[in-house]
Amino acid sequence: HGGSFPATAEALQTLPGIGRSTAGAIASLCFGERVAILDGNVKRVLTRVLGFDADLAVSKNERALWDLATNALPEQSQHMPRYTQGMMDLGATVCLSRKPSCDKCPLSGECVAKQQGQPEKYPVKTRKLKRSAQSIWLLWAQTGDDWVHLAKRPSPGVWAGLYCFALFDSRAALETSVDARWQDDLEDDAVFTHVLTHKDLHLHPVRLIAPKRALKGLQGGWFSPAQVQDLGLPAPIKKLLLNR
Repeated sequence: HGGSFPATAEALQTLPGIGRSTAGAIASLCFGERVAILDGNVKRVLTRVLGFDADLAVSKNERALWDLATNALPEQSQHMPRYTQGMMDLGATVCLSRKPSCDKCPLSGECVAKQQGQPEKYPVKTRKLKRSAQSIWLLWAQTGDDWVHLAKRPSPGVWAGLYCFALFDSRAALETSVDARWQDDLEDDAVFTHVLTHKDLHLHPVRLIAPKRALKGLQGGWFSPAQVQDLGLPAPIKKLLLNR
């Protein structure tokens, strides 16, 4: 983007890790773009106020709610930051998923769910996310002067578009990427769990301090500490590097 931070929701969605709702929030709050957001809090507010009882597990119904969210936006762009922040705050502090404070809500007079006396019925979503778990071994390879090996993750997939340690399904597979002369230098770090929306990642960092030639056939490259500061990193990888 030529060194300039994108100022539209459409452009923001090209950045790693930014989806439609987050892009809308940034664009409306920072640049006054007339664009909707639809995070969990806003879905709850809109479905209750409008009495929208279509199943959001169905894609066409989710798209229909996006259209309604867009239609509800203020006409003038200068009102967008207050509107967007207000919708998020209303869902976060008043229109709660359980025991909403309808008596404190500024929209209670026009809220269909309030009139029906069953706000907790909304939003409707029948399909539950099935949680899963996955164990991943991370090759945390560094040189003696703190250059670290990272590779850009493919899309689609976990941490798509972000720079990450090399990932493996087992420690044995990880070992094969290291020259035999340095395999005895591999040290297991503490295992920890990183929680995604529908998956628990059990992460096994394995550290290696060795020259660059110790790695065999891995995609990616070596980055200095200064270069790492400018990369998009998954949260757990950033945490490991900051706490090293």
